[in-house]
Amino acid sequence: MNKKPRQESATTRDIVVLVIFFFSTFAYLTYIDAFELIVDFVHRHESWQLDELLTSIALIGFGGFVFGARRYGEARSELRKRRSAEADVSWLAHYDPLTELPNRRRLNDFVREFDHSVEANGHHAVFSIDLDGFKKVNDLHGHAAGDRLLTVVSERLVKIFPADLVVRLGGDEFVVIARSHRGMDVSKIAKRIATEIRVPIDIDRIKVEVGASIGVVTYPDQSTSMEDALGCSDIAMYSAKKQASTHVALFHPDMRDEFRKKAELEMQFRSALSADAIEPYYQPLVDLQSNEIYGFEVLARWTLPSGEQVPPTDFIPLAEEFGLISEMSEQLLRKACRDAQRWPEHILLSFNLSPVQIADRLIVLRIINILNETGFEPARLEVEITESAMILDPEAAQFVLDGLQTLGIRVALDDFGTGYSSLSQMSKFKFNRLKIDKGFVHDFENDEKQKIIVKAIIALGVGLNVAITAEGIEEPSQLAALKLLGCNSGQGFLLGRPMTADHATQLLSGPVKPSILSTRASEPRPGQSGARAAVRSP
Repeated sequence: MNKKPRQESATTRDIVVLVIFFFSTFAYLTYIDAFELIVDFVHRHESWQLDELLTSIALIGFGGFVFGARRYGEARSELRKRRSAEADVSWLAHYDPLTELPNRRRLNDFVREFDHSVEANGHHAVFSIDLDGFKKVNDLHGHAAGDRLLTVVSERLVKIFPADLVVRLGGDEFVVIARSHRGMDVSKIAKRIATEIRVPIDIDRIKVEVGASIGVVTYPDQSTSMEDALGCSDIAMYSAKKQASTHVALFHPDMRDEFRKKAELEMQFRSALSADAIEPYYQPLVDLQSNEIYGFEVLARWTLPSGEQVPPTDFIPLAEEFGLISEMSEQLLRKACRDAQRWPEHILLSFNLSPVQIADRLIVLRIINILNETGFEPARLEVEITESAMILDPEAAQFVLDGLQTLGIRVALDDFGTGYSSLSQMSKFKFNRLKIDKGFVHDFENDEKQKIIVKAIIALGVGLNVAITAEGIEEPSQLAALKLLGCNSGQGFLLGRPMTADHATQLLSGPVKPSILSTRASEPRPGQSGARAAVRSP
């Protein structure tokens, strides 16, 4: 129960009673001519000092009246303050104090009211908006800059939708529920939102820019209720994040099925991770001059209980999205180090680190712990990183690379040539190996420009005294051409397909000297048998 009405009612009642008592008493005393009676009584009993006593009583009564009046005024003031404070608490419970936009609780109230009101018969468009690049601004320029950016984005959204509901859900997520009509081009409006948000913002004389991923759904055309519409727009927003260009997605029923499958896959992946069921496979790394295997690259493989193989392109992004990539990588590295202990001491183990892990300054300590636990020599470990990992956080990347190389761990720059600033990275960071991306290797025989690029990368490696590995070698002609250009080493299906640890161990300990081969037993190509192929010579 609310106590404010009770308190106010009691105060009002006391005042009314007091006023009634005053006028009733005044009327009665006037009727009996009380003052004259009192004066006559006082004169007749002068020795009792009644006049002084009555005067004192009158003054005390007046003082009590003044005191009561003041207390009443203070009580009213206190009630006003309490009402204001409670109103502020109520406002804070339903609005975001930074942007002054309605928050998630206010949105939930709106949705409940909407789905039971006549408004539910109208047409609306729901936009789910997630800022792209906000964390980078927050990290580079501080939380004050991040707050300023959120405030400006909020103002821009309100400017676009002055009469509609604009909500900040929290962090860098917003929702807009706007009235619409059947002919409204919601896609055009979503693109306008993206364009407005992308306009650079001046913060302390620094221009910062963010993008936005926007999911759109219409009600009631594509959703059964406002609550359903919010869920659909959120699904569309996640779909928009995958689009490389516009980052705007209109909801389609297929997205719901895709989202459901993704949620199921996530649950299965978490279970597999808990059961330590993600297995390392090993693809041979071959010295192109001696034709001998000098190491293996670790590749993650996940097989469902049904026997179905889940492609790494499906579950690795999932692991990164849900913050599970570090846990998965540590499990794989621990298994790989134990497997590699059975190999000859000169065989390297090459392991990929994701951009998320390179930004983690504790990753070096995690790797040290795994090496100590398994007894694996740091000098036999080579860590592969991509250029994108260094571009995201160059300072953290430098810290991690320095820490790894101080321990004696080698560092390879993977997918060289596909990043935004390859030569810039080479001048800033120290690497032990460059890996030419398979995209160059696939076309360089028939494309003169690609051939020049491959030749230049190899020459760069020679000049910097850095080993060069060509990825994606699938044809004998590619292998021959790379050897003529002076490429140190290579990997690809021609040289060896990914295999289990037991297969790799048998290969290295067999009677035949490890050489260029095609190990199709573990992962056969479609239409091929799983039998091991014969050793190939260049």
